[in-house]
Amino acid sequence: MAFQAEDREVILARLIEAYKKYRKNNASEVEGTFAFDDLAANSVEFQNIQAEMELLIEAMFPQSSWGEYLDLLADELGNGMKRRAATKAVVVLTLSGTAGTEVNTGVLFATDGKINFITTEACTIGEDGLCTVKAEAQTAGKEGNVKAGTIVKIPVSIYGVSAVTNKEDAYNGYDEETDDSLRERLLFRLRHPVTSGNANEYVDWAESVGGVGAAKCIPLWNGNGTVKVIIVDANNEQANDELLNAVKNYIETVRPIGASVTVITPEILKVSVAAEVTVASEDYVAKITEAINEYFRREGFNSNYVSIAHIGKIMLETGAISDYESLTINGGISNISVDDNHVPRLGTLTLEVK
Repeated sequence: MAFQAEDREVILARLIEAYKKYRKNNASEVEGTFAFDDLAANSVEFQNIQAEMELLIEAMFPQSSWGEYLDLLADELGNGMKRRAATKAVVVLTLSGTAGTEVNTGVLFATDGKINFITTEACTIGEDGLCTVKAEAQTAGKEGNVKAGTIVKIPVSIYGVSAVTNKEDAYNGYDEETDDSLRERLLFRLRHPVTSGNANEYVDWAESVGGVGAAKCIPLWNGNGTVKVIIVDANNEQANDELLNAVKNYIETVRPIGASVTVITPEILKVSVAAEVTVASEDYVAKITEAINEYFRREGFNSNYVSIAHIGKIMLETGAISDYESLTINGGISNISVDDNHVPRLGTLTLEVK
């Protein structure tokens, strides 16, 4: 049975019984006496000690550890495994201004929401009054993945620069790896043989790269010596080219000699959902759309099929509808197979109100 800290009252009762057994006089131990107050104070401290012991036991094992203690376990048990650090979003900025104006590295731009970006290269505004320059978020994390057209502020005026914008979304901003993700990687390494360039080791290598959320390995996919590694990013979305190249380049430094490695991200498999529903909330379409997409993000990469029963369950669990019937996915009533090269995402959602 797992150790569990006792309530203070239980400890106090045991201390009082011990006091009665070993006292050498008839001194009272009822509430308000010196003996009771002394024992009560000790029971509080003993309870604190037991609570610390309970936490200590939890910190000792990967299944229940957390924070810096989990980091220490990963390093020790996982042969140097490290928590993936947060990464800074990158973006291409378009600057407008006077031709010939030079913009240096380290120049600050921002969104209306005060998410700052700093240029990582220099540029010179051309005769058309424009130049493009790469920048990265000042702070690491996924909040730096701002939408196109949102970086419009110049916090410190720059002579010759009149405007800034980003024509495309910022990308590659990822939060620090969570405890659950690190724990899953550590347990995978401990429970699966990771050695000599086997499939497990390729998964382990890929998932150690910052920005990677999960990976699969398909050995011998195109003949002897070939290895396919499939990855999604830390948001369980398709990996971009920079992340694919980062994984590819890292694996090239550690793979066995002679292996030909291909790193890809899965293609999107559109899943259309249709049903007749009894509505319980005005925003039922938005709630069901988000719930199904979240299910696909969470489970889609590691599942080889889409369950029609699970789709129905998810729809009901939103609370946005009270009932449904005639549910179909991709026009049918059967589960949909998903191969390793694809991940499901919601296509069209057609809900007819009964």
